[in-house]
Parts: sequence; structure tokens; C-alpha cells
Amino acid sequence: MNAAQKPLSVLFFEVNEAEKYFLEKFVAQGKLPNFARCIEGGKLMRTRIPTWDAGAEKAWRHISPWIIWPSVYTGMTPEQHGIVGFGQDTGRIRGRCVWDVLDSNGISVGVLGSLMSYPPRSEGHAAYYVPESLADDPSCFPEEARPLQEFCVFSARNYSESFGSSAATAVKLLLRTKKSGVTTRNIWRTLSQMPMEQVKGPSFYPERAMLHSYLTWDAFLKLYPTSKPRYASLHMNHVAYMQHRYWRASEPERFSPELSPTDQRFFYSSSERMRYEQKFAHWIESAFRYTDERLGEILNIVDDDTVVLVGTALGVRPFDPSKGEIYNPVVRLVKERELFDAIGLTGYTVLHQMNPDVTVNFADEAAAAQAHALLDQLHVHAHEPLFTVQRKGPQLFLELNMPLRAHKEEELFIRFTPRPELAIPLGLHIHEHCTNDQSTSHHKDSGWLLAYSKGGRITGERDVISVTDIAPTILSLYGIQPQAWMDPAAQIAFLRAS
Repeated sequence: MNAAQKPLSVLFFEVNEAEKYFLEKFVAQGKLPNFARCIEGGKLMRTRIPTWDAGAEKAWRHISPWIIWPSVYTGMTPEQHGIVGFGQDTGRIRGRCVWDVLDSNGISVGVLGSLMSYPPRSEGHAAYYVPESLADDPSCFPEEARPLQEFCVFSARNYSESFGSSAATAVKLLLRTKKSGVTTRNIWRTLSQMPMEQVKGPSFYPERAMLHSYLTWDAFLKLYPTSKPRYASLHMNHVAYMQHRYWRASEPERFSPELSPTDQRFFYSSSERMRYEQKFAHWIESAFRYTDERLGEILNIVDDDTVVLVGTALGVRPFDPSKGEIYNPVVRLVKERELFDAIGLTGYTVLHQMNPDVTVNFADEAAAAQAHALLDQLHVHAHEPLFTVQRKGPQLFLELNMPLRAHKEEELFIRFTPRPELAIPLGLHIHEHCTNDQSTSHHKDSGWLLAYSKGGRITGERDVISVTDIAPTILSLYGIQPQAWMDPAAQIAFLRAS
């Protein structure tokens, strides 16, 4: 930064997994004018994830957002920070995120929704701090932000097919979010989602993924303009959701016309499936357009001395379920305690991460290790356990391996190796959606970072950077050197022209 310049501020708009292919496609079509403006006057860089093995089995699982965003925030590789799932103790990254470093240096910060940012914390310079919706509890500040966080945490942790039994509580919490800045319009949007699905049918289901972004944006408009912290983050996930589910619907020509195992449950022919998926073809574009509109509002709010960053942490690529490249239908894990009790687990608590994946907490590491050994012996097909289990201290992180049927009428059973007589119908604990909802894309390590400032052109020689370069780059804008835990070889990715 030139000594004659005013101190810089940074607003980091975190658009989880937004794929550069779609960004460039929609910009070229004139559909994203605000992104076009920022790309023309700023710096767009590819990001890569160091140490990731693309050839590993189900490699996409090793670069999930809750793993890679902490690398963005801290400059630490996934192996260094050790985060593998929601609900995990974040002690390894507390104090090491960019906002922690800035706060400790007397620079005002504001955090809204950044992944794995729980618990809220400050050394006296945080204007607001609202962690991710899958936080352990709704702790946040200031107090007026709490009603929204209570609703979001409650909804995220209770998102299952039994959510209807908690609907009254959810409605009460939602109505209180007006104190957090949520507009009447977006409260009504949320309340009317289920009735509108009954009227419009499955083609309206994806709107659910937009609701959290609507509410979060309202809260941002209440928190940011009044305090204008010199560093602020805002996280949204709606683009990622649409890409995972509807890439095939958006670009059917890139996929095989054959029916996948999930397709075969619902359709008799490829033409029938394709007619159905046409109803969902617009959702990825709609999600990008919404993001572009929010970016335009951000550009109107910030001053000339604010660097606006838009980042994705990682990207996605198409996977064809008809070719066996992926089998990931949308399912729900239900009555999980009955299953866990049946195999001898005791003294545990369960937190739903992103159902059907769960975190299971135990009193100590010994109990967790014993439970790990038991869970590894649950299976449907003998060659693959029902769950991929990772243990970190007294916590287990379970990711469901959905078993593939030999034919659509095959009845599947959950079995437990030490007790061959135990045969539990899969449907008792794994509820499959009644719509053709499945992944047609998944994670890849190539994301992007866009930097723009109204007050000066962002320039830089590097077009490809590591995600671990982002944190020291942000610190450099404030004149702060890379921290001890950061890679000493980290490169400063860009600078602001005078």
C-alpha cells in the first residue's frame, strides 16, 4: 500500500463453491453486470488446494467446504488445521483466522456466517460476530443478531423429515428475526415456502436453498453499514447447492442420456427424465444472478478505500451418475440413536451436520475409539462400511456411504459383523427422497478469488494462487506480516495500485 493512501478496508464476500465455468459463461452472456465490472477493473485469480490428492478414492470428500474455508482464513493446510466436520472443536484455528489477527492488532472486524467460525470471540475490536448456522449453539453478538442465529441454528440442526414436529418453534423463532433486520418480505417467503411447494410442485423445492441467503443478507444490511468494520466477511451457500443438484438439468448435453440408478426409481425413459429436469434448468443461473445483485449492492455500500474480495474456496465439476462416476442421492438419516444403541454405543450425543452426516460426541477419547470400532462394522454390502468414520479426540464424524441397489426393487438391510443375525431394513434409518434429487457434480480443488476496489485498480502478476496464500495476502493490505503458523513461502497475491 502506498504511504499516501488512506488505510484500506476489506469486505470478503464468500460465495461457497461458485464454479468459474458458470461465472465466465454468464458474464459472457451479459447476465452478471456487477461481476463483469469487477473483473474488468480488478484481478481474478484461480485458487488451488495444496496437498490434495485428486487420485484418491472419493477424493472430493477430502476438500469439503468446512475443511477448505479454514485454510482460506488461516493460511494453514487441511493437514495442519485438522478440521474434518461441523461440530468439531475449533481450538486449532481460534486466534489464527484473519479476523482474529486483525482484532488483536486493533482493527475493527465483523464476521457473518463464515464456516467454522464458532465460537464468537473478540479482543475488543469486533463490531459483530455471527458464526455459521451449524454452530454448537446460537451464541453471537450484538444481541439484536441473536434472533436470526437462533432460528438458523435451530433449523440447521433439526433439518430432517421430522422437522414438522418442530415447526411451531421454528415459526416463533422466525417471527423474532425482525429484530435482526430480516424484512417482512423474507419472513413471508420463508413461511410460505412449504405451501408454495404444494402449489408449484418439485420445481419450487430449490427455493429452500435460497432462504438462508435472503435472511443473512437482511442481517448484513443491518450490521455492516452502521459499524463499517475495516474487515468484514459474509458467507453464502446457495450457488453451491444449485450446482451440486442441477448441473445436469442446466446442461443436459454434457451428460449421458442413460438413466442412473436413482433415475430408474422415478422414470421409464430418458426423455421422461429430461422433460422433468427442464423445470430445474434455470436454478444455477438464478443463483448467480442473485449473487450478482448482492455484489452490486455491496459496491454501492463500500467506499473507495475498501477492497471487495469475492472468493469460493473451491470449485465443482460435473460427475455423471449415469456413468457410475457418482452415486449420491439425497437421503436422510433418521432414528439414528436406535441404530447406534442396537450395536452397543452408550454415553454419546448426536449433532446433525448436513443430514445424513452426523457428529457423535463422547465423554473421552477411549469411549470414542471404542465406538469407532463398532461403527466400522456396520455395513449393507460387505465391501463397504455404512459410514466413513473419522475420529478427532472424543468426537466421531460420520459420513454415510449410500449403498447401491442391484435393481430398484432390491430390499437392503443394515448388518453388524459381530452379530450376523442382526438385519435391519435400510428404510428404517435411511429415508430416500420421493423426488429424483441427486448430485450431478462434486468438489474440485480449483476455485477463484476476485479483488476489486472503486478507488484504485487491483493489479498483480500471479493468476494462480494457493488457498493458503489468501490469509497472508489479506493481512498485507493492512501492513501486517504473515504469521508464524503460515507457510513462510506464501506469496502475496496482489497489490493495490496507487
